[in-house]
Amino acid sequence: MEISDRIRKANLIENPLDLIPDCKFYVADNSALDENTKKWIFELLEKNMKKIYETSSSGWNQQFKLKELFDKSAYYLIAYKNSRPVGYSHFRFDMDFDNEVIYCYELQIEEEFRRYGLGKFLMEILESLCENLELEKVMLTVSKHNKVGQSFFKKKIKYSRDETDINDQDSSIDYEILSKVFWQED
Repeated sequence: MEISDRIRKANLIENPLDLIPDCKFYVADNSALDENTKKWIFELLEKNMKKIYETSSSGWNQQFKLKELFDKSAYYLIAYKNSRPVGYSHFRFDMDFDNEVIYCYELQIEEEFRRYGLGKFLMEILESLCENLELEKVMLTVSKHNKVGQSFFKKKIKYSRDETDINDQDSSIDYEILSKVFWQED
């Protein structure tokens, strides 16, 4: 699969938030994160998701998650409150079956900052980037064991099963691939 010009262009942007007016959040690629921030990113993921992963067929694999989180193509949108990180989205500009996408790998919010619209706002930023870069869609994977995540993505922010989701062919799969489409080539 060949990488498209739009994906190459998106990956060259120094600060993708420059495309979104009046945004006060911090975005960085993996290489710009300091060790304290990386430690917080992993610890929040572990605190929020380890039990869900342990109930899934894939299980919890710390080394795999660390590799995925800090891959060279990873970007982070990090929300701060009084200089303290309180939530993040880990995403990538990617190709998914010939589709130019923003793939949201993680959306993690500190427990005391949930239900204030922060997760929705972080996803809206990704959606705005998708629109501004004229990429087809924002995609994500959500565990079927994550009832809060399922409700948030499907009901609150209106993501639906992606055309690449294979749950209809294999009911043993314990995750769903969701997306929201923004651009379609004719």
